[in-house]
Amino acid sequence: MKRKIFYFLALTLFPILIFSQDRYVSLKFDARADFDYFHFMDTDLTKDESGFAGKYLNVMLDGRINDKVEYHWRQRLNRTNSLTEFFTATDWAYIDYHLNDNFTLSAGKQVVAIGGFEYDYAPIDVFFWSDFWANIPCYQLGVSIAGKDNSGRNTLLFQFANSPFSKVVYESLYSYNLLWKGNFGWFKTLYSVNMIEYEQGDFINYIALGNQFVLGGLTFDLDYTNRYHGKQESFFSDFSIVANAKYSINDKWNVFVKGGYDQNKSQKPYTPVADYWDICVVPGTEYAFCGGGFEFFPLNNSRDLRVHAFCAGNNTAPQPVHFNVGITWKMKVLDKQY
Repeated sequence: MKRKIFYFLALTLFPILIFSQDRYVSLKFDARADFDYFHFMDTDLTKDESGFAGKYLNVMLDGRINDKVEYHWRQRLNRTNSLTEFFTATDWAYIDYHLNDNFTLSAGKQVVAIGGFEYDYAPIDVFFWSDFWANIPCYQLGVSIAGKDNSGRNTLLFQFANSPFSKVVYESLYSYNLLWKGNFGWFKTLYSVNMIEYEQGDFINYIALGNQFVLGGLTFDLDYTNRYHGKQESFFSDFSIVANAKYSINDKWNVFVKGGYDQNKSQKPYTPVADYWDICVVPGTEYAFCGGGFEFFPLNNSRDLRVHAFCAGNNTAPQPVHFNVGITWKMKVLDKQY
């Protein structure tokens, strides 16, 4: 297996490094392994569960060919592809073309442009999550154009991509996504409006409002995502709200608390699956979760190694309390300016 990975990377990197005029190339790996313990509080029939688990193993390649063209690729080595879906384990693989200092065209497999900071974090950095985060497919093939103002504070991105709910290729399902990224120092935004097809001509629409406040060592995220189908009686019957506060004690220690609530009362709980408007947070959901923990970075002046621990719970039945300790490491193989 290791030999196959080496040959794959060699064949990928060789033409890039030899035949292009790279100005910059970066090759990195990251991985995370955890020990999990689940204690079930409201039943005597379900035994506690525990064990070690490898969560992520990723390879990332980023480079700049010239002043106009960049490339980005992230592959999950702990996932497999199928013969019909070769990009299953590929989170993204796309090219950026900078038209000028303000506008950039992108094409390839990309992150679906949905707002919210929980959604925006790399999965390897999310320890427990909302129901919406757990079920929304994040990556699809498409094209986008992004424009930023001269101050660099505001970026507006429009993306046309396959629908996250496409089950097979050539299903003729699409998503239309408009995202605003704002950066005002102490306040940042990830706001979007999205029209996402789940059947031809039938859409679920999102308004995602991601807010981040930075005050000294405290970073506070507040996300609200409203989901709406045209046949809903109430505009606010299907939504998620997530709050996350992280405080940096110093360069080595962070502490955090996080909680959230997902609700879908837009349809009856006994609605047939084939008739769901919201496939991610299904009808009848009232899911609440909360927890807290810490991160520790043992290396001086580096965040390439992280130890974390947390305790979290939710209102599902049987009601679990989740204890977790894990380690994340980042391996820089190549980081070179040409």
